[in-house]
Amino acid sequence: MVFWGAAMTFIATPILTYFFGKRWYCSWVCGCGGLAETLGDPFRQLSDKSLRAWKFERYSVHLVLVFVVITTALLWIDSATKGAVLGSVSSTFKSVYGFAIGATFAGVIGVGFYPIFGSRVWCRFGCPMAAVLGIIQKYFSRFRITVNGDQCISCGNCSTYCEMGIDVKSYAQRGQNIIRASCVGCGVCSAVCPRGVLKLENGPTGGRYNLN
Repeated sequence: MVFWGAAMTFIATPILTYFFGKRWYCSWVCGCGGLAETLGDPFRQLSDKSLRAWKFERYSVHLVLVFVVITTALLWIDSATKGAVLGSVSSTFKSVYGFAIGATFAGVIGVGFYPIFGSRVWCRFGCPMAAVLGIIQKYFSRFRITVNGDQCISCGNCSTYCEMGIDVKSYAQRGQNIIRASCVGCGVCSAVCPRGVLKLENGPTGGRYNLN
């Protein structure tokens, strides 16, 4: 299990994210994502698109990632030393993470608050896997949403229905490809665009940030 866990983490995940972005996991594999795009779909337009929410998202999701890395490291040390080094410290971290993050944040808030905060609260603000995938997608992935800015009529459908709270319209108006760590590649922004301005692509990594 340790071998396959390490292989998936350090080999399969970077390769899949390089070719497909976060969508291979967040839209195709993850149970939380599947729940968000089924049960939570009627509430996707409620996601906060404000700059304040984006800033909070960047801090919160990476703080949870740090927390889970520390917790995992403590558990490994505790297992290797049979509790001789850390004693009950590692189990305390495990219990706190399980209740505060796993049950309360991911469960109660992440799912129960769909009608208030939209359908991707946990995915945006707390999921450590999404944080790792987002870093790879932003800097190394071939995946991006390309924009034909000359055709944008600023209807706002793309931003309204983005469940990750991305102000897609602002990118489209500038003719700027969307390279965001939070994008899960669901494709809804492209589907609801009446002019075909947005397109999900896997292309060369060079020049991804250039304006069209």
